Amino acid sequence: MSTVAAYFTALFGNFLLSLGFSLQKKYVGWLSAKRRGEKIRRGEVIGWTCGFILMNVQPIFNYLALGALAPNIVAAIGGSNIIFTILLSYGMLGEKISPKKIPWIVLMAASLAYAGFVEQASSQHFKVDAFWVAFFIPTAFAMIMLFASRHMGPEQVGVSLGSAAGALGGFMVLALEALRLSHGSNFLSWFVSAYLYVYIFCGVSSFLIKQVAFERGKMTAVAPSFYGLLVLYPSIATYFVSELPLHLPQLFAFAGISLSIVLLSI
Repeated sequence: MSTVAAYFTALFGNFLLSLGFSLQKKYVGWLSAKRRGEKIRRGEVIGWTCGFILMNVQPIFNYLALGALAPNIVAAIGGSNIIFTILLSYGMLGEKISPKKIPWIVLMAASLAYAGFVEQASSQHFKVDAFWVAFFIPTAFAMIMLFASRHMGPEQVGVSLGSAAGALGGFMVLALEALRLSHGSNFLSWFVSAYLYVYIFCGVSSFLIKQVAFERGKMTAVAPSFYGLLVLYPSIATYFVSELPLHLPQLFAFAGISLSIVLLSI
């Protein structure tokens, strides 16, 4: 697969993820229909189920893209979710797009394109020690913040737990890369690999921590910190885990993605 094809493969996967979120949001009413004394509509169940399926096939596209793109690029492309979600919310849910957000959508699109097309091949090196260090950093941070958040205000809770959830969620790309390099397409062998369970742990932990952050923190603090670290942490960790050469233009692109995520989320 060429670099351009891999870039659009990852981009399409993120579009499917955003479409899945939007479908679940649109048809989520069936889950509480009985409690409201309403009849469960088959169309709502089908629509919600399609959304669930789309959300869970997205990692396949990331895996394919990792064959030609470095993990930091695949992680950065994940920032496109916020654009797709905004546009799909407008088209499917009737939510308005604030004119103030349009410049940041443009900045995000430009930064994503720039990050993706700065020449950098898929990684073929993998430092096991660096991988585990990069995994334990957000894990330890999340545990500390969960305990410390009891003594924090809503703003601090949102930033700390949102950041922890974002870093763990972003690290899933590196766990997927570890599986690709160590086991290839022999998917049955994945079940005996610790990397698969790191992938699952990060996904579940990120989801649960985000729910705590939503409950106890401010959304205006949770969203930008979550999405920012979702892109930024794996983008930085990749340079140590995969021994990729540092490309200054890509750092500017990552900064543009992170900045636009923050400004689109508040």
